[in-house]
Amino acid sequence: MTRIVFTLLLAVTFQSLFWSSACRATQPAAPATSADALEGWPSALRATPANALEVTYLANEGFMIAGGGRKLLIDALFREGVEGYATITPATRELLEQARGPFDGVDAVFATHFHDDHFDAEAVLAHLTHNPHAFFFSTNQAEDKLRSTGKFDAFKTRVVAALPKEGERFHSGHRGIYIQLLNIHHGRGRPVENLGFIIEIAGKRVLHIGDSEAESAVFQKYDVAKDRVDVAFLPFWYFLNDDFKRAVRELIRPRHIVVMHIESGAILNRVRSGDWRTKWAQIKSEFPNAVFFAKELEKKSFD
Repeated sequence: MTRIVFTLLLAVTFQSLFWSSACRATQPAAPATSADALEGWPSALRATPANALEVTYLANEGFMIAGGGRKLLIDALFREGVEGYATITPATRELLEQARGPFDGVDAVFATHFHDDHFDAEAVLAHLTHNPHAFFFSTNQAEDKLRSTGKFDAFKTRVVAALPKEGERFHSGHRGIYIQLLNIHHGRGRPVENLGFIIEIAGKRVLHIGDSEAESAVFQKYDVAKDRVDVAFLPFWYFLNDDFKRAVRELIRPRHIVVMHIESGAILNRVRSGDWRTKWAQIKSEFPNAVFFAKELEKKSFD
């Protein structure tokens, strides 16, 4: 009798283990993230633990954002820039293009548009050469610039270029970072494609709108407030007139604001003078959650 009971127990245990293993094996796997259309993903598949984001300033609208074991670069891979706005020093630019610390292990690179103070084709390709895991996200015009180098074919599977219709979103992702591309114009009627990026990293949402001059109606069309943006990177002119300020206050409604694209003269020469001090005091009085960066490689954390 004891032998029979023992045999039955072994059989039940084996069957239990078998069904447990089979159930785990047949659960559907999470979709791949590299440049896939991720619209409709359950949030549980995209979520990463909520951590503070560390933002490192490079120049103008260029930043590195790190959190949750991920890193991304936005508008940071450019060279000559545009007169009047900050550029990256040669030493830092070399580290960026060679993907050396602290710019090693970057998962995704973004350029909002192809202007020289946001993007350089050779700089982007240099970084992608030294960082074989990174994808590049930008406009069709930026992709054309990459093609014109004659080197594009070696990188084409790692380049995602799109310009959705205004009011529509293009969904993508890479290495656990969920990405939405928005058509946020660079001046109505100007022949310049400009993207806004909404990026989920470390359980937080970041919005970067490049050189947008989009009026409040565009942000209302996108219903950006529903995205619950944690950190919005916005050019300084969004704090100079009532329509732009309404867009920030009512239609974007970010928890934190980074004011960017400040004239280098304002940062280098006027931080202590009445001109910039007066403007900044006014911005802070209306948007106490706003900050700006004054020095290359300056860091700030956002919870």
